Amino acid sequence: MENGWDPIPHQYAEQYSKSAWSEERTAVLERMRSLIGDFNGKKILDLGGGAGQYSVLLAKLGATVTWHDVSREYERIARRRAEEAGVPLEFSLGYLEAAGKLGSECFDAVFCRLCWYYCRSDRRFAQMIFSLVRPGGAAYIECNTPAFDKRSGIRRWSYWLNNYLWWKVGHPLPPHGRIAKLMQRYPLQMLVLDYSSEFSDVVMFVKQGAGAALGRGDHLSCKNAAFDER
Repeated sequence: MENGWDPIPHQYAEQYSKSAWSEERTAVLERMRSLIGDFNGKKILDLGGGAGQYSVLLAKLGATVTWHDVSREYERIARRRAEEAGVPLEFSLGYLEAAGKLGSECFDAVFCRLCWYYCRSDRRFAQMIFSLVRPGGAAYIECNTPAFDKRSGIRRWSYWLNNYLWWKVGHPLPPHGRIAKLMQRYPLQMLVLDYSSEFSDVVMFVKQGAGAALGRGDHLSCKNAAFDER
């Protein structure tokens, strides 16, 4: 963080970076491409950008990318990787919610993968993501569900509190369907859900307005959808 404290230890950041940069990214990028078309010239926010693997790749594909994350260790790695790849990135350091300072309706796409559960409030975080997307722009959100976390004991209580009372203690993963339900409160031109894995929810949307820019009609598309009614 800006005051010098970093929640990510150096050794962990280096180990995670190696794993993150070796993972397959084609499927995720194709999903995004289905929403926004060509990446070239698009302004994209990589929210919770971590080691920068997606930030750098999107920049290589011609996008103007803003990396936002809480960790200076990850920022250092992402800067190094961007320099090695010869692509420019814009950097923003802070908690997830601090991305709101980047301004409203200023991104063609917001990319938020695996980090949603670090937010302080699911409701406010959903509102912030929606506000960051310009009319006709899109968002890609992917987050693991509680089925992914096999820990027991007190961790189970944190999930109960989050699932039924919406109290977040210890960064519990959001219950299946919650992210989609929250995004449905806002005016959307398209909502695409992929629940093919019990371990993760993939939520993609196009914000209402200026839809012709993305070449999409007005419709709702759901794959294996089952909404959380809480």
